[in-house]
Amino acid sequence: MQLQLNTYWSEADLSSREKIRTFEEVPLNERGLPETTYQMLHDGCTIDPDKVAIWYMHTGCDTPENAEATTYRQLWRRVNQTANLLSSLGIGKTDVVSLLMPTVTESQFVLWGGQAAGIINPVNWMLDSNILTHMIGSSEARVLAVYGGDEHIDLWPKVSEMIRSLPKIKAVVSIGGRRPHMRELSGVPVIDYEAVIEQFPDDHLASGRQIAGSDVAALFHTGGTTGTPKLAPQTHSAEVFSTWAYGMVYGTKAEDVRSTGLPVFHVGGALAGCLHTLVRGATLILMTSIGWRHPTAVSNFWNTVEAFRISAAALVPTIINQLLRLPIGGADISSLRVASTGTAPLSVHVAESFKSKVGIPLLETYGMTESTSVTTSNPRFGVRKTGSAGLPFPYQNIKAVHIDARTGSFTECAPNEAGNIVIEGPAVFGGYLDQAANNKVFLSAKWLDTGDLGYIDEDGYLWITGRAKDLIIRGGHNIDPRMIEEAFFKHPDVIDVAAIGVPDAYAGEVPGAYVVMKEDARVDAEDLLQFGAKTIPERAAVPKHYFLVKELPKTPLGKINKAALRVDATQREYLRVVQSLGIASLEKVEAVDQGSAGVRCRILLRSGPGHESETTAIRQALGAFTIPYDISFLQ
Repeated sequence: MQLQLNTYWSEADLSSREKIRTFEEVPLNERGLPETTYQMLHDGCTIDPDKVAIWYMHTGCDTPENAEATTYRQLWRRVNQTANLLSSLGIGKTDVVSLLMPTVTESQFVLWGGQAAGIINPVNWMLDSNILTHMIGSSEARVLAVYGGDEHIDLWPKVSEMIRSLPKIKAVVSIGGRRPHMRELSGVPVIDYEAVIEQFPDDHLASGRQIAGSDVAALFHTGGTTGTPKLAPQTHSAEVFSTWAYGMVYGTKAEDVRSTGLPVFHVGGALAGCLHTLVRGATLILMTSIGWRHPTAVSNFWNTVEAFRISAAALVPTIINQLLRLPIGGADISSLRVASTGTAPLSVHVAESFKSKVGIPLLETYGMTESTSVTTSNPRFGVRKTGSAGLPFPYQNIKAVHIDARTGSFTECAPNEAGNIVIEGPAVFGGYLDQAANNKVFLSAKWLDTGDLGYIDEDGYLWITGRAKDLIIRGGHNIDPRMIEEAFFKHPDVIDVAAIGVPDAYAGEVPGAYVVMKEDARVDAEDLLQFGAKTIPERAAVPKHYFLVKELPKTPLGKINKAALRVDATQREYLRVVQSLGIASLEKVEAVDQGSAGVRCRILLRSGPGHESETTAIRQALGAFTIPYDISFLQ
């Protein structure tokens, strides 16, 4: 049977705005899309049941001879068995299964089997236990699926700590990796997946559940770098649409071999990276349990392309920077026809360097958890504009607008006029699980305010210029950090760079640049200042502060953690100012991130005579700064 080869996978020319609009003349409800991810995956699994669906690489040096293979027949069996196991544990359509799973083969059983039984909640297993406890508790999960572990990952100490504060968890399922020798945690039974899974039917849902497109399939967290991430519900129909639209735009075929190093707790990794590949009957390469963090994953990537004949690779900007410094050598990478990037804006210089080195362009994308993964992309077969996030997917609407902060109303910007980016369409979620977090998320009831800044050009291409919160505001003058970063990426010794606002008593904040140099570079801050003054087109954007660092802090998704840099810059500047006062009782200056409340500084003094004059001096010195602070004393 080849159910997937019906009208919803028919080929289409989506290479321009005009052709997309022609495609949209057929209403979406006439496209014949499946109702659910379960049906859509079934369609993919029936193309060639004995074909390898998933190659799992234990290390970055694996080849097809020693990697772990899973066929489509095996995948479909395990998805059904997993759904039936979860149903036996009391999971119904409104019940939640939280996943502490890296990007291993078993993650695919739980992701899609969990959606067939109830609602899956993939969480970032690298987060602190207190944040994980809050997220899992907020989801009201009843079952926790945990990776058994390997030489890089041991989640059980974290799970043992959390389970005491998660009274709604009725069972823990250990799946994949090592099999821990435990039967319970704090009275909660621990189920060995491999020991029990063959007890369950492998070709149907024993619960008899009839899944509707409007049913919630998943609760993905926003992946925020500050505060506690929010949970975003996604329906089956939204995930089906997003997966289908991605496959249509990219023209994915069953013969494709696609690699991903993105984590499955990220909506892009789960849907665009994994599900999209599997529902097309293509082959998915999972690159180690810790993805790109594995010490051999990046260094051996070109050989991996040759060994598995990879035709499409999902990359992120930080990995692309590393690959550009890695010789291709004798590796045959002629199979590689598509490379995409997302999660963060990409430097134009880096994109052009990749095309020159590899021989294929990078297809830059844009999306977010709230839009159910990728929602725009440079067309694979049309005009690709370097630096642009490309064209909206069919049936998705994107605008740049000016928002009235008082009323929440907006007016659309003219072509090439910058504003706030808003999205509307079948992939846009309906709001966060916590209703209190939905204030000002939507405009005019249906338009999602992304929090990103950018413009739509005359051809309909989206250009992201930055996050509203990342703008550097120097004395009321808005400075785009990308302008600074683009300039420094042209420096031959610069590996990575991030521009942020540094607190300033006069201007509120001034530009600062954190720069990673090559190991053998003989460059100092003064050299960078001179380079910036010559290269950055706007004088006000030339950084006043330069911090040379060995590496930039990253989020688990590989994005530069600018929130951490703002904390560091604040601490550096407040420490410099207070130290200049010559206060002998100064113990330390510490900046902390308070999430939505922003950065706050803490100044700790040792108790003793004269502290009144010292606190007065500090308050006078910091009086003109906008970052709040507290002064306290050691007891």
